[in-house]
Amino acid sequence: MKSPVIITIPLYQTKLRDFEIASLKQCLDVLGDFPISFVVPKNLDVTSFIETYKLENCTFETFEDTFFTSVLGYNRLMLSERFYTRFSAYKYLLIYQLDAYVFKNELLDWCNKDYDYIGAPWIASQPNFIKKIEKLFHSKKKKERSKIFFKVGNGGLSLRNVEKHAKVAFEMKSEIAQMLSSNKDDFTVMEDVFWSIKAPKEYPDFNIPFYKEALGFAIDRKPELALKLNNNQLPFGCHGFEKTKVKDFWKTKIKY
Repeated sequence: MKSPVIITIPLYQTKLRDFEIASLKQCLDVLGDFPISFVVPKNLDVTSFIETYKLENCTFETFEDTFFTSVLGYNRLMLSERFYTRFSAYKYLLIYQLDAYVFKNELLDWCNKDYDYIGAPWIASQPNFIKKIEKLFHSKKKKERSKIFFKVGNGGLSLRNVEKHAKVAFEMKSEIAQMLSSNKDDFTVMEDVFWSIKAPKEYPDFNIPFYKEALGFAIDRKPELALKLNNNQLPFGCHGFEKTKVKDFWKTKIKY
């Protein structure tokens, strides 16, 4: 029988910034009873990192260095079957990038909802924002990006059904490879956009929650509006709390 969930923390260097230290410590404090695995480059020496943060009970999964040198490399890793099969002993994995922050231990509650993918919804300023952008700017790029608004969602803090992700990544391997090599400036090659939009379109049984429910899982864009839409309740966690546009908002919720 599979274990319920493992927390996976992508790590490309061991020297952490203050907000990353806060993120890591909060993960260990709140979710430390779950298995935690750091996803790291093969050539990264983690000896002192383990000692500094007392990570002796954590595991470290290594992948080729090329997966950690660029955003495209990371997308390739998150869209590869072998990343997910590495964690095949678990039903779910939680991607926890070190610009995420978890507020409370609701991880098993979200696992028990049986969704295949959950990430922070891409909230826009208001429901008619898409039409206004198209009318005012007539920008193809903005029109394309508006397709993700009120969709679920950002991969920086995301819960993923391991078996389902491995299956889709394997069966769509050729299409994924073509997508990743087509246009590196195209935001649609981002792995979380793939899992949020492309996978559910190709696989109707790829189960993703409605954005209002997913706001209870995590908040990323427009946190003030997102919190209101979540009945002013803090979610399970948030992503991108150090970004310039949202830093002042999160300072009232996160102290470090």
